[in-house]
Amino acid sequence: MKDYGREDSASSFNLQSFLQLIRACGAILGVVTIVIGLVYATRLFGLVFAALDDPAAFQALFGKWVEAVGGDDLNLDVAGTAIRGAPPLAIGVIGGGVFILTWLSMGLIGVGAKTVSWLLGDREAVKKVLAHALGPARRSEPGASGGSAGA
Repeated sequence: MKDYGREDSASSFNLQSFLQLIRACGAILGVVTIVIGLVYATRLFGLVFAALDDPAAFQALFGKWVEAVGGDDLNLDVAGTAIRGAPPLAIGVIGGGVFILTWLSMGLIGVGAKTVSWLLGDREAVKKVLAHALGPARRSEPGASGGSAGA
């Protein structure tokens, strides 16, 4: 005779456990994304703070950027006075680059947070808690009279 109960328990694949494993891996990936975004944002903010705190230390780097964007070729002669155009352009390029990199790091933090929220947030549990907290007994409108309170 065949033992049917034993045959059913031999199957070790459980779809629910597999889905939970996928959700856990996705949540870990989301947390890693948040950490990477935080590390890069912190490094960028630290770099900007260091440049503002000690500009002389970044003078050589700034000089290289001035030469990279055009150097003396961007000088303008207005009424005998030479106006250097490369330094403001270099500041704009560096500032724009820092802005874009910071925006990308903050985007990584946001994407990681949304990923974790989507994968670990139990929406049904939240709905049940809200329904219990704001259930039919608590739906009285501010201007409505409550039963026999004024009778």
